[in-house]
Amino acid sequence: MRIAQHTIWIDRPRQAVFDYFRDFSKASEWRQYVVSMGTADDRPLDVGSRLRVTMEVNAARQAFDLEVITYEPPHLWRHRSSESDFKGFVEYRFEPEGQGTRVTMTMQASPKTFYGWLSMPLMALSRNKTYAEQLPQLKRAVESR
Repeated sequence: MRIAQHTIWIDRPRQAVFDYFRDFSKASEWRQYVVSMGTADDRPLDVGSRLRVTMEVNAARQAFDLEVITYEPPHLWRHRSSESDFKGFVEYRFEPEGQGTRVTMTMQASPKTFYGWLSMPLMALSRNKTYAEQLPQLKRAVESR
């Protein structure tokens, strides 16, 4: 089930947008709640890579790993987290459009547990709202460079 989809046009070439997107030292500048993000091992970034993410929500910090499941620079990025009640992914597509880049972020999820089934509508509402500002923040960050 699609939980959220957002799109935005960024006035920069696709390679520049993708390069900024995958510069994890910049993640906290545009990713909601992210304090830090980086590779969890010393391997080059590719499908199967694990990323360690630390987030802070309501003054509580939480660290978790993401797994890169699609990596096709500068066109496509997809990752999944290890949530106990849901399975799914977050995808970012980078398409040239005019002199800039159209970025589309899509979140897909389906419940894995009974609790997941019960909380699916609430998750859809909250995640869509939470991620609504992420691409505008990415646009501001990339275009300010």
